[in-house]
Amino acid sequence: MGVSEGRIPEHKVDEVRLAASIAEVVGRRVKLTPAGKSLKGLCPFHGDSDPSLVVNRERGTWHCFGCGEGGNVFTFVMKDEGLSFPEAVKELARRYGVRLPKPQLTPAQKRQDEHRQRLLRVMEMAGIFFSEQLAAPAGAAARRYLTEQRGLSPQVTAEFGLGYAPDSWEALRRHLGGKGVPEELAMQAGLLVPRDKGDGCYDRFRGRVMFPIADAAGRLVSFGGRVLGGGEPKYLNGPETPLFNKSATLYNLPRARRHMRAKDRALVVEGYFDVITLAAMGLEETVAPMGTALTSPQVRRLKGQASNLVLVFDGDDAGRRAARRSLPLCLAEGVSPAVLLLPQGQDPDSFARARGAEGLEEALGQARPLLEAVLGQIMAEGDRSTPEGKSRIVAEAGGVLKAVKDPVVSSEYLKQMARGLGLAPEVVAARLGLPAPGSGRAPARPRPAPRPAPANSERQWQEVILQTALAQPEAAQVLAQEGLLAELPQEDLAAVARAICAELEAGGRPDPAGVMNHLEDPALHGLISRLAAAAPNWPAGEAAAHARDLAAQHRRRLLGQQLKDISRELDRADQAGDAAQRAQLQARRHELREQLKSSLPQGKD
Repeated sequence: MGVSEGRIPEHKVDEVRLAASIAEVVGRRVKLTPAGKSLKGLCPFHGDSDPSLVVNRERGTWHCFGCGEGGNVFTFVMKDEGLSFPEAVKELARRYGVRLPKPQLTPAQKRQDEHRQRLLRVMEMAGIFFSEQLAAPAGAAARRYLTEQRGLSPQVTAEFGLGYAPDSWEALRRHLGGKGVPEELAMQAGLLVPRDKGDGCYDRFRGRVMFPIADAAGRLVSFGGRVLGGGEPKYLNGPETPLFNKSATLYNLPRARRHMRAKDRALVVEGYFDVITLAAMGLEETVAPMGTALTSPQVRRLKGQASNLVLVFDGDDAGRRAARRSLPLCLAEGVSPAVLLLPQGQDPDSFARARGAEGLEEALGQARPLLEAVLGQIMAEGDRSTPEGKSRIVAEAGGVLKAVKDPVVSSEYLKQMARGLGLAPEVVAARLGLPAPGSGRAPARPRPAPRPAPANSERQWQEVILQTALAQPEAAQVLAQEGLLAELPQEDLAAVARAICAELEAGGRPDPAGVMNHLEDPALHGLISRLAAAAPNWPAGEAAAHARDLAAQHRRRLLGQQLKDISRELDRADQAGDAAQRAQLQARRHELREQLKSSLPQGKD
């Protein structure tokens, strides 16, 4: 990871990693308790009820045996705070007093950074312009709308940086042009739109209340606008740009993050005003997607902030559809949210203003598990009066139940559905191809975390090689010299082996946390943390001896495989009646048997 970024020298990345106590960093987010030489706690990245996150202080790694996530101190901060790798390094350097040099960028990286900085400056100029316009005489109607119709005080309006885009085709274009901003740059920022015919461009946002949108680091990257009056579309978001990725952005996340952690709760609503109204009433852990359905990247960001996720949607058909669309995304991320569907005709904004913070908190206390709500909706909308209708209900609900990773939860909901349909649970399970509740057989579900393959598999043998290499640098040195790390055919394991070798070639000592710095793929971080968690705690000399034994076993495995191959070739030579080929193969077999015999430990043959 650090290598490909090329921005922070590796030795400084290592200095930060070694200065940052992984137990302290994880412990700020998770209550850890001793478990032998390790520490255990509830994983913050999935609905963990039985401590499955293990922190190994000696190796500088963490791993969750529930969801399979894992890595080093940088990986944890990246997942927990939604930061990129360089941002995580810089944040930990700040916390632990490590001075980082100014980054040495390649010419291409420098041009890209300079372009991003220019775009960010343009966005800041636009934000100031919209704020000034709201305060100007031209913004009088927008101010009345915010105070009289939306009930927002000037203080709240200022806190959220709301603004006004004048009802003009060129107000922002002229303003930015007067400050020397090229039109092409403003178009790349998503603020101006090229004309369909002829040259030139015009303002994207006109006659709208403006909402500044920030990325996870709090930088202004786009805008949303709500039209004043009856124009369409009512809400308009900025387009995808080099700064703005709609599917990964949540409105108000930078402000809400610390409140989510403090309350261990994240509220998700549908609109800008929903967020602002709830936050102004003290529910500051509230965010909203960018005018679209909730996405997988957004769910991943949220599950890293709080273990309780509550979706607060309008009670109309659109709200129920939005809740239902969110369920498979949440289940895929190992998240079990609750949902509050508001009374018909009300949204979170209007409900909160009518009931106040206490009324909304009371309603939130009645939120149902989203899984229960969706299954209930399927039951309510289906035909329970005929056998065929019941079968269709079971089939539709089964698609939901099969995505549930917890077999206890899945079994209980299956039994509830069976009761609601007047069917035996065994019948429902049979219809879905699932084990019947209470049958004693575990449901055949995808496991969230990778598990070791059977004991005789080639995959596990390769993992044993890497486990040994990750146990101690001395073991890694032996295995590299013997060539074992260069002979792993499975690509993910080979990538880890290459990272270990790269660390050795650079004169380093490849501990698990350091090896991760050579790899960008978070899945490989999880693989390394799992292997490191299972690696024995050998002293250095003992680890090297084990590595030599493993290398000898590996050579014997290869010789054994070659002997099997020759046996098959001998059979073919016999069938073909090729005496000369048979003689050559017999000689080769004798040679391999002698090599195998000499490789056996003394006293064994």
